[in-house]
Parts: sequence; C-alpha cells; structure tokens
Amino acid sequence: MLFQFFLSQFDKIIKHNQRSAMKTYVKQLNSQIEEIVIEMRKFLKPNEYNKFETVLTIDVHTRDTVDILIRDGINEPHDFSWQCQLRFYWLSKEDNLFLQQCNEKFEYGYEHMGLNDRLVVTPLTDRIYLTVTQVNRIFSIV
Repeated sequence: MLFQFFLSQFDKIIKHNQRSAMKTYVKQLNSQIEEIVIEMRKFLKPNEYNKFETVLTIDVHTRDTVDILIRDGINEPHDFSWQCQLRFYWLSKEDNLFLQQCNEKFEYGYEHMGLNDRLVVTPLTDRIYLTVTQVNRIFSIV
C-alpha cells in the first residue's frame, strides 16, 4: 500500500509538472532508506527483519523509478515511461482498488502475501510485469 499512496501523489505531481517535488520526494526516500538500513543493522526478530526488508525493497524501487522519470524529463501523465509503471488506484465510485499499466486495468485481488521474502524489483521485473499485463489484455479481448 506504500507504493499505492506514492502513485496517487505522484500522478498529481506529474500533472502539475512539479519537478522540484519529484526531487524532494527522492530526498525523502533516501532518508527513509538510510533509517531503515540503520534499524536493520540492529538485532531484530526474523519477522521484524522481513518487515523492514519489504519496505526497503519497495522504497529502493520507488526511488529508482522516480530517478528515471526525472532523468527522462517525464512531465505528462500520458508519457510512455509513466504509463509503463504498474500503478494502483483507489476508485471511490467503485469503492475498490485497481491496478493499471498502459492500457490494461484490473481489480486488485486483495491476496494476503504474508511476510515472505520479497522479490527484488529491477527494470527487468518491471518489463515482465508489463509483458504479463499486456498478454492478459490481449487474451481477455479474444
């Protein structure tokens, strides 16, 4: 849900072309990442460590994503680099959470993942997500 909150805020930032807000957000993420790493160096129970590890993985991916969007000069919600991101949106009128990537939109399934080791998210992982959502769209149309 952290990433969902980030995306709802970031959509507004892009729409208003607030590049300084993007850079400020990266600084906040870097500070949060440093704080998490400091906490993870302490003696933690396995579940506590997994919680921090999950948040750290999400924050690092979010920071890297924002860095790329800043570097590429993304300033429109319709830019392909932004549309390629797997985004979560809460739709009030439907009272539900949806995922969207490019032209595919589907309901979130509310699956409980537990505290498993989190998959490290890389640019390749993002491309796999994009491929899967687009294949899902193609086969749902047929």
